[in-house]
Amino acid sequence: MFGYVRPLKSELKVREYEQFKAAYCGLCMALRKKYGLAARFAVNYDLTFLAMLLSRSDAPPKACSGRCIASPCRRKNYFCGDDAFEKAADISVILSWWKLRDSVSDGKHRLFSRAACIFLRRKFKKACAAQQVFAENARRCLSELSEYEASHGPSLDAAADKFASILASASEAANNETDKRILNQILYQLGRYIYILDALDDFPRDNADGSYNPLKYRFSKNPGEELNEAEKKEIDETLTLSEALISSAYELMNKGVYDAILSNTIYLGLPEVRRLVNEGKGEVLQKYGFIHSKAK
Repeated sequence: MFGYVRPLKSELKVREYEQFKAAYCGLCMALRKKYGLAARFAVNYDLTFLAMLLSRSDAPPKACSGRCIASPCRRKNYFCGDDAFEKAADISVILSWWKLRDSVSDGKHRLFSRAACIFLRRKFKKACAAQQVFAENARRCLSELSEYEASHGPSLDAAADKFASILASASEAANNETDKRILNQILYQLGRYIYILDALDDFPRDNADGSYNPLKYRFSKNPGEELNEAEKKEIDETLTLSEALISSAYELMNKGVYDAILSNTIYLGLPEVRRLVNEGKGEVLQKYGFIHSKAK
């Protein structure tokens, strides 16, 4: 949904880089297989990370190859046969549906979003049936978040908690209770990180056009007023805390076949994305598929 959770390419080995691309394409193919060609727009880096995190395989997954719209002339390698990617595909469709509904409510690209909702409705119901706990939790938490935003709530933690709770419920897709507890902590902190980072990234635009942003009310900002260095430092510190908690929880997991990529993302990718957004360079994440060390 946001694309903040991605590895630092310059620190990946060639094998790991190819493995990440195969995982990304694997999620895309899982979406196409289960929900049709158009559902592939829901693929993103955040959910690719989730698919790899949910996978408990110690052996390399089955490799397949095929053509896609992005590469019609050259076949691409992708991972297949891992149900973690199907679970991530379900979650992608559910989150995409609610993202579109939110766009309709906000009046952003309303005509397109409304048409996409109609098209996605049947696929959304199918995904909800496959991931009932996640779907119900997403509905409840997003309703609570919408009410909080409508009241112009000033608490950054209260707003972030609603979104973090949605992502944390994806831990129910894990295969055993131990993994569920660990994944719940990782995904909760990751959801908190994404929400706060997105608020920081969108702050200049939101504060100019009047859209809700918790940072505007947390720091009592007037329209057009920027965050000062002390305020940015406070946000940076709370994001660093979430990164530390994600790292400590990840160390409790039994590492699987994607450990090198997941570790790169957690220990290198997240801090680099935080640095870019904090320095007002969030557009770099839109321009490039991967982040590079000390991107300008």
